[in-house]
Amino acid sequence: MPQVSIAKFLLVILGSFGLVLAVGTCFAIAYRRHLRLLRKSMRPSDSASSLPERRASIPYPPPTRWVAIRSSNTLLLKALLRVEADAPIPWSEALSRSRELKLFVSPSVENWTLVIGNALPDPVEDIDRCYHFLTSLSREIGEVQFFAMDRVLNFHTWARLRDGRVVRGYSWSADVRWNEGRITMDERLLGLRARPYAESPEPVAYGEVSPEQTNTERLLLLARRWSLDPVTASEIIIHQEQCASSDDDRNRDGDPDRDSLH
Repeated sequence: MPQVSIAKFLLVILGSFGLVLAVGTCFAIAYRRHLRLLRKSMRPSDSASSLPERRASIPYPPPTRWVAIRSSNTLLLKALLRVEADAPIPWSEALSRSRELKLFVSPSVENWTLVIGNALPDPVEDIDRCYHFLTSLSREIGEVQFFAMDRVLNFHTWARLRDGRVVRGYSWSADVRWNEGRITMDERLLGLRARPYAESPEPVAYGEVSPEQTNTERLLLLARRWSLDPVTASEIIIHQEQCASSDDDRNRDGDPDRDSLH
């Protein structure tokens, strides 16, 4: 009798384990199918194919490093970042000078402000300096996002912080330099791959695209989903500046319709 009871007990345990495994497998299949459907539904409005055309619509290439800050208080941001109080320059000029060892703060767009310039810390050179810069800024201002990419070497970084706390951070430059926080749904939907620490890249066959190249090419899309990418922001800012410049010219020259009445 005891042996029969033990056998029944083992069968029940094995049956329960099999049931849990089967349910888990079904959930995993359903979740992956759900992700595929979401990716397909997002393709018309969030396609990487339009990025080259949109980059061509602004006069200079997008910056290789930038910070997006959820704030429209540009004066406060300039004070926090210790930006030199030079005369305001057009955003197109800031883009052309983004490789200078300076910081340029954009006008706000949809309550977001971009910061570009080579004075931003480079995660390839010093990831610790980059981390401390972002956490310090986030403690002062709230939500801060950082993006960096090298299209030649496919190095890339993305980070999202709130109130000094890292929500998500990932940086790759020949190896994983930073991987903190849970992978976000936006990363999954875009097909980005974040390697764990100490994982070596697998060999890529001729004609194939490495995960690092995919990450780099889709970094602007991730920025667009999280906040505001520099291509979209630059289009809006430059258009606003052109409209403001046209209005100023008309005001200086006078209204021809009104002059014709005299």
